[in-house]
Amino acid sequence: MVFSLAAGNALAHNNKLVASERYRMSVGLIAEPIYTNERNGLDLAIRRAGQKETVPDLEAGLKAEIISPDGKSRREMAVRPRYGHPGRYTFDVMLTQPGSYSIRVWGTIDGTAFDETFELSAARPLTELRFPD
Repeated sequence: MVFSLAAGNALAHNNKLVASERYRMSVGLIAEPIYTNERNGLDLAIRRAGQKETVPDLEAGLKAEIISPDGKSRREMAVRPRYGHPGRYTFDVMLTQPGSYSIRVWGTIDGTAFDETFELSAARPLTELRFPD
């Protein structure tokens, strides 16, 4: 059962080649499926293209913002390393409205600039999980 949950999370993440296609970024949220009014966080992994190992110590060159489903609200978030997960980066967030959020990540890796936007799975209302009403 744990394996299937982990596989589901990985499938919900978006992957793109960045920085002259030398690195692969995987972006999603730590807790997926995504529900509103629950503490969550960015799950950003960076790997060299074609490799499995993540690349640590890149946070100084990374910036990120979260974009609301309507695209009108944006908030830049401070990216930090995930404790115990070298090469994975995060910020804390609590989404308050259902819908599809985006995360923009930009900066430089090894002197090469990049600027990418990643679509997240839709956030669903936490009330869907409440029982009994």
